[in-house]
Amino acid sequence: MTDVTEKGKRDKSMAEISENLGTDTANKLQEIIGEMQRGQKSPYRDPMQQQFIEEVNCLLNSVRQQQLSSQSQLQASLNQATSNLTDSNRFDTILDSVKELLQAAQLGVSNLQINMKQYKSIIDKMERDCHQQQVTTDLQVVQALQQAISSMAQAQNSLLQSQAVDKMYDSITKCQDKLAQIEALQSTKTTM
Repeated sequence: MTDVTEKGKRDKSMAEISENLGTDTANKLQEIIGEMQRGQKSPYRDPMQQQFIEEVNCLLNSVRQQQLSSQSQLQASLNQATSNLTDSNRFDTILDSVKELLQAAQLGVSNLQINMKQYKSIIDKMERDCHQQQVTTDLQVVQALQQAISSMAQAQNSLLQSQAVDKMYDSITKCQDKLAQIEALQSTKTTM
């Protein structure tokens, strides 16, 4: 009985993690929008400063896009793990019922006759659990086919992600260049 309780707690924990991840993603999007709006209101007078800020913002946007993509992939993995855990728990319940029936059968026909109602109830529950698992498995087949299609899109997304990382690297390089120019400008002013 404690195994079932522990499994229920794990299911709940996985569901909470999944829900929190979705909430965190929505909050992060709101934060990004707010920062972008605040950034557009600030007047920049120095062209070098403006270019540096633009490069940093470009880098910021690229990193955030990758972060959101990673969180989305993590959410999908958590959903799959939760589904697998539910399936495992259902099979554990069916297995326990089968073991109970086996023990009853080994005790003899008279035991089965005396406790017929109990054993019929166990069989009915196993039948319901098997039906539920069949429905779940059928849905998983459909999801797997959808995921196969999605995997092709994900491969394309990974290529785009690689390009985005290249873009981040370019932005970092440009930030270094702008900082070097600003540093050179400062050292030129101090030597005059």
